[in-house]
Amino acid sequence: MNLNFKEKTILITGGSKGIGFELANQFLKLDANVCICSRDKKNLQNAQKKLLNNNNRNRLLILQHDISKIKKQSLLIKNIKKKFKTNVDILINNSGGPAPKKIEKLDLYDWTKSIETNLLSAITLSNQVLKEMKKNRWGRIINMTSTTAKEPAKNMALSNVTRAALTSFSKTLSMEIADYGITVNTILTGGCLTDRLISLVKNNSSDNKNFKHNLKQIINQTPMKRIAEPNEFVKLIIFLASNHSSYINGTAIAIDGGTSKGIF
Repeated sequence: MNLNFKEKTILITGGSKGIGFELANQFLKLDANVCICSRDKKNLQNAQKKLLNNNNRNRLLILQHDISKIKKQSLLIKNIKKKFKTNVDILINNSGGPAPKKIEKLDLYDWTKSIETNLLSAITLSNQVLKEMKKNRWGRIINMTSTTAKEPAKNMALSNVTRAALTSFSKTLSMEIADYGITVNTILTGGCLTDRLISLVKNNSSDNKNFKHNLKQIINQTPMKRIAEPNEFVKLIIFLASNHSSYINGTAIAIDGGTSKGIF
């Protein structure tokens, strides 16, 4: 199976670390034009050092951008067009997860910020790229959510609610634009060995010994008795972004090593 993304332009939000970073790394190796954005300047600088080389210098764009600032999404797309002289062909909406809290501890600011970051950011960016995708009669939109979208987790209301809403948006959009050759799919991520997971475990641990115990418990709860690495998510996402996935549309696929209890 030939996977080549030459002359395709890809935007990956939250692309400086974790799954987003590994996606950028692999897409660059497949000859794509890649833009990654993040609000954290230091993380972007570190990512640039790792990704940039003489072979991809003209195909990599690093932009500091806060996706929760939804009124500035058009500026992000404008900068990509300026660099690559083309529209975004493949959009991967990826955002960091909100802080875990009990519902009674959440205030209006918490809800608003999470909705802007984890839901409205993807909606507004999708709308920004759709016009040209429809004109070209080809496009891919892949939304990264979480298995909590279908199996809510305790103390994770912000993630549960916004991830479920984004998954519903994805399904709706997929039906409305399918006849333009554009597909919209959702990845429900399970546990992945990223800074996000480490941070969540540390927040629930009293000390280093307790952290190791809690991490071990998570590992033991997974059927495969291990936590996934970012590259194990990337392979399916790259396939969904390719021409080979032309009839896969409106799906929500869990990558969790079989941890989810539901059969659908």
